[in-house]
Amino acid sequence: MNGSSSPQDHQQWVRELYEPYSRRSARQKLVAARAVEPLLECLDSTNESVVWSAVESLGELRAPEAIAPLVGLLERGRLTLDVCEALTRITGQQFGADVPAWRRWLEQSGGAAAPALDFPRCIEQTAAYLGAEPRGSGDAFRFKLALSEGREQKVGVYHRPNDEGDDLVVVYSECGPANPKYYEAVLRKNLAIPSGAFAIRDVDGTPNFVMVDTMLAATVTASALAKHIENVATRADMVEKAIAKEDTR
Repeated sequence: MNGSSSPQDHQQWVRELYEPYSRRSARQKLVAARAVEPLLECLDSTNESVVWSAVESLGELRAPEAIAPLVGLLERGRLTLDVCEALTRITGQQFGADVPAWRRWLEQSGGAAAPALDFPRCIEQTAAYLGAEPRGSGDAFRFKLALSEGREQKVGVYHRPNDEGDDLVVVYSECGPANPKYYEAVLRKNLAIPSGAFAIRDVDGTPNFVMVDTMLAATVTASALAKHIENVATRADMVEKAIAKEDTR
């Protein structure tokens, strides 16, 4: 679409951003056309919905040209949470709303976008933190972690995009058959855990409880990934122990 759209198209789509009923479609068209410059101009709009559309779109595009203007938005206190998320998606850095930290990083890095994740290398470093040997290759690996009481838990780690085009690292572990009488008890646990979530997924044609945690690949470090893997393993095993009274996962 980028090659078939014109500046006139882009300006028309920008005008459509100002109309609630055409905003979503217009934003999709601007992203598909990689219309970075018109989106950057929208960051100065007095219409907060238009600014939000531009912030979200520039984050999706991972446009390095947007880093400094987004830090400027952050400095002015506009859409703080959305701007922080967009900056993290573009840069891989996690400075939150700390404007001086973003300014220092910009000065030191020149505002470079996040490099692509070297997933096998990250898994190798993560294995050193966990003291566990990974199995797999490419974009899919599995760890078997030793837990308390002599128990073990298998955890899969996958590198893949989602439907929105985000580059993700997914941490996943099975807990056991999903008996309906346990649905409420297990799913209520999602309200009390800091990251990840329990869900129900068919495994070999049978509903199973699973524990899943997702990270933006741009933000993944080996030490952070090790923590997420340990969290998933521990929580998945707790549910398996409670509902299955065995240790097979």
